[in-house]
Amino acid sequence: MNDQTYLALPDVSGFISWLATELDSQVHFNHQYVNRKTDEKWSCSSLYNAFENYRWNHPGNARLGFNRGFCSSSNGIALSALRQDLVNACGSDSRTLDAAVDVMRWGGVTAHNVDWLKKNELGLGRMLQDVQAAIVAGDSHAPVLRSKNLRFNSGMTKVYSLLCKDFIIYDSRVAASLGWMVVKFCLAYGLSKVPEGLCFPWAAAKEGENTLAPKRRDPGAGGLKFKVLRSGHHHAMWNMRASWVLSAVLAHPSAAGSRFHLVPTPNDPLRALEAALFMIGYDLGDQRLALAA
Repeated sequence: MNDQTYLALPDVSGFISWLATELDSQVHFNHQYVNRKTDEKWSCSSLYNAFENYRWNHPGNARLGFNRGFCSSSNGIALSALRQDLVNACGSDSRTLDAAVDVMRWGGVTAHNVDWLKKNELGLGRMLQDVQAAIVAGDSHAPVLRSKNLRFNSGMTKVYSLLCKDFIIYDSRVAASLGWMVVKFCLAYGLSKVPEGLCFPWAAAKEGENTLAPKRRDPGAGGLKFKVLRSGHHHAMWNMRASWVLSAVLAHPSAAGSRFHLVPTPNDPLRALEAALFMIGYDLGDQRLALAA
């Protein structure tokens, strides 16, 4: 299913229109939680406010010339440098390896991912280019995306997001927020089941089984349920769909006046919206409250 066919699905187009209309809502998207590492309370009054309150502590990179930081601006600078480094690698396996490893360090997902990248250095540049070509073409059924050797997880989504235009980072936090918004859409229209085209799969937070206050990433509420995200083709397909949906939301006439279109550089509207979802999706809290809202 290509982007035009997918976006034309009635439930998908309905969700896009609804979210575009409500994008700057001060009612639907307020949220709060406690950060488990700092014990600080985080909150937002809207999606754009979630972007304004974006926080991600990233390391500096002497090779690429950016400093450590935590705000949307410093992360935007880091991502621009990382993106250019990936582009400059131009199919070179060794340079692609260095660039991809630095992306993993920025995202805090070096565990296992760096080992895999080093183990698969031979042919890495060409492999990334082939996956990039399939994503840009909007071909979720391309052989490279259906290969059993495809590595597509929360680490690699960051690499492909930098290589491909209008392609978001689809990790467990962004997935949680997308489902969270779909639940609000379903409740607004009295839907008792999540439409298949909007069933964005979720993934649990990486934490111990005996964690006293586990973070909730499952957006399901009542009969509104979502499937679990699987690595590989499943992740790639839904990453593409999520990117198509959010791009269509921002391009919708109802979103023309949104503050997301005024986001300061080095960020852009789609990256800012992704960042907002990233922040909200840290912990969805008790989704039963959604049914009572």
